[in-house]
Amino acid sequence: MIKHIGILGGTFDPVHQGHISCADFVIKHCNLHEVRLMPCHIPPHRATPGVSSDMRAKMVMLATENHPKLSVELIELHQDTPSYTFDTLQKLTHLEPNSRFYFIIGMDSLCYFTRWKNWQGILELAHILVCQRPNYSEQSGDAPALLAKYGVSDIAALQEKATGGILLLDNPLRDISATEIRKQLQQKDLPQTLSVKVLNYIKLHQLYQD
Repeated sequence: MIKHIGILGGTFDPVHQGHISCADFVIKHCNLHEVRLMPCHIPPHRATPGVSSDMRAKMVMLATENHPKLSVELIELHQDTPSYTFDTLQKLTHLEPNSRFYFIIGMDSLCYFTRWKNWQGILELAHILVCQRPNYSEQSGDAPALLAKYGVSDIAALQEKATGGILLLDNPLRDISATEIRKQLQQKDLPQTLSVKVLNYIKLHQLYQD
């Protein structure tokens, strides 16, 4: 049996309800077997997070505990080089040849997707699911040309082929910023956008206090 697996990558610094609601939406609307949240160890295009990769992964585990079809993917965590999507998908397809992968990105990422390392190779290894993001449009940047070439209209059309499709999702917009959450935690505010288990873990280990 072919397994259909969604991959949602990010720093998850910290994981918040926006991440979980996006993953839940994909599970419900895209007929996948599971969605894995994949914390990166060293992000290639932004500053290295101040909280260790193991702690960020633990927070993802806590945030997904009550979501049976969500889990944490640890493949990127213990490497010493930046995490590139193409390299990771190559490893995953080698490790799990009977799975099809659906890489989940935001509309903001689709708008500059052709600047990703070996973006054509990513589409040879997986489908792309695009979640709506505030202030970004399918009319911007790389999106129109990519959708003209690779876009499909629904999940059934996407699953007719093994890889190479891009599907726009109609998820509810949630404007949640991890930067803003970290600021609130520094000021001893309690963000409403974190699960209770994640917030308790942050308090226990006194994270984001500097």
